[in-house]
Amino acid sequence: MKLVIGLTGNIGAGKTAVSEHLHKKYGADQVRFSQILMDVLDRLYLPKDRNNLQTLGESVRKTFGGDVLVNAFRKDLEKSSSQVVVVDGIRYMNEVDMLRSFDNNFLLFMDAPARTRYERVVKRGEKGEAKISFDAFLEMEQRGTEKNLPQIKKAADYVIENESSMDALLKEIDAIVNKHL
Repeated sequence: MKLVIGLTGNIGAGKTAVSEHLHKKYGADQVRFSQILMDVLDRLYLPKDRNNLQTLGESVRKTFGGDVLVNAFRKDLEKSSSQVVVVDGIRYMNEVDMLRSFDNNFLLFMDAPARTRYERVVKRGEKGEAKISFDAFLEMEQRGTEKNLPQIKKAADYVIENESSMDALLKEIDAIVNKHL
């Protein structure tokens, strides 16, 4: 039975590092809710920065309905032949509901102190964030795509405060995954 792992949490909390670990160690297919949006931005020759991703996501949901991305994404998950699939970037409750529709699933919420997450975001420099100020980072966390995180955190099966070493984080992840395999 396919295990579908949902990753959610605040920006810079370590979701991508966990996703990459699950891919390397367990052969998990890695899928991101933002991939559909990145594909559209590529086609439009627009930068794949966080502002464009958030704006496009909000526009698509408003125009075509709140479930349009979830329905497309579910079809992508169903096509996966991997026994483990990791869904990176759950941001809405309908996405949690989609995750829960798979028989074998769990939702993992990642967090860390704001300053730590900010430093990680600047260091990785993705999505146009290499030179973002701390104040702009905090403002970014107030966007519509981030506002549901407190509710989603309550729905999570596991909450990890990612303040320690990478080794400690990955051991914690492995212990959780092994409960579900």
